[in-house]
Amino acid sequence: MNRRVMVRIVCLALAFALVPVLGFASGGAEAKSTEKVVMRMGDNLPDRKGTWGAVVEQINVEFMKDHPNVSFETESYPDQPYQEKIKLYATSGQLPDVMKYWSFSTLLKPLVDSKLVAELNYNDFKALGFIPGSLEANMYSGKLYGIPTNSDFWVIYYNKRLFKEAGVEVPATFEDLLAAVPKFRAKGIVPLSTDGKDGWPLSITIDNLTWRIGGDFSIINKALARTAKFTDTPFVQSAKYLQDLVKAGLFQDDLLTSDYGASRNLFGQEKAAMYLMGSWEMGLVTDQNYPQSFRDALGVFKVPAVKGGKGSVDDLVAWYGGNYIVNAKSKYKDLGIEYLKHYAKRFPALAWEKQIVFPAQKFSPTDKDTDVAKALVAILTGAKATSGTAALDLSTAAFKEDHQKFVKDLAAGVVTPENYTKELDASAKTAAGK
Repeated sequence: MNRRVMVRIVCLALAFALVPVLGFASGGAEAKSTEKVVMRMGDNLPDRKGTWGAVVEQINVEFMKDHPNVSFETESYPDQPYQEKIKLYATSGQLPDVMKYWSFSTLLKPLVDSKLVAELNYNDFKALGFIPGSLEANMYSGKLYGIPTNSDFWVIYYNKRLFKEAGVEVPATFEDLLAAVPKFRAKGIVPLSTDGKDGWPLSITIDNLTWRIGGDFSIINKALARTAKFTDTPFVQSAKYLQDLVKAGLFQDDLLTSDYGASRNLFGQEKAAMYLMGSWEMGLVTDQNYPQSFRDALGVFKVPAVKGGKGSVDDLVAWYGGNYIVNAKSKYKDLGIEYLKHYAKRFPALAWEKQIVFPAQKFSPTDKDTDVAKALVAILTGAKATSGTAALDLSTAAFKEDHQKFVKDLAAGVVTPENYTKELDASAKTAAGK
């Protein structure tokens, strides 16, 4: 799919009603068997109450009702530990029967190449309301290996009460953000929190800055294809810009040791005024792990423009990320595929009803949607262009590791912007074999 037309496709998807939820009939020899079956499931959703994890639990209960002989044993970890666990299980032949994973070539393709992922019948899923192009993001060599769950895009959440108390307006530019830093700091509030320990949020952010400054996201794809270089001016400028944001105190002081949960909690506990993360965090507004005062004050805005940059605030870093796959070696492979069909029929309605995440399938906004959900819909439908997958997930696994390491080194100030871009370009050259 042309990545720049993703937003138009999503706009069309919003115009349709939800795909009718069909009755799920038991089928297949495994489903009809009276033998007790324990399906091993893996995902990155450790919180199972009032969150995405809770939606999965509801879907599982429904599936077990239709399959009385089936039960689930779920193993769940935060993103990075989960990715490492799956890699370990893949090596040792212990992958879960059904698992949530990511469609990116850096993660899914190695499993597909090793014949560890069950092929799915495209025709079984094409009529289930998937946004055009989303199923294709899970295809390799013309074959479907997973079903997408969500549409992701990069935004900044903020605490309206903390903004008001500090006398800060929603920023239009990063320069506005920097002007607000001393106002928040004076009140003992971290201006902006994000996950710096794991690297990938900083990698996505520097992509965003490259687009804001240079006005052309395709330069990233060109640099990976070696028709451009990561040492070109927009990359050096965005590297310097990110380093300057860190030096100015925009992020938490322990940015590079603060993981996903810590950075999220810093914001949720009202110790940070903003949180730089993806649209999948729309569930913050209903997350009862955090105080009502926080949930009442939650808002969201577009990643700001860069003063003098060629990009627009309406250029949106957006992609299809999470998906569900079936272990090709599982003795319950056919049952796992049945589960994916049930999941695809139920997830979009449940996810939107509970205001958990943007589905990668058609859904209908309602008057009951939270203000955060409405704002996110407006950001997505108002985008003039969308990026597609971020740079770190467009090449090899080695390039991804390098990208995350190098951008952390940049944020730590241990390399110059020029050396950062040289290292990144050398890694891209190795990955491309050129």
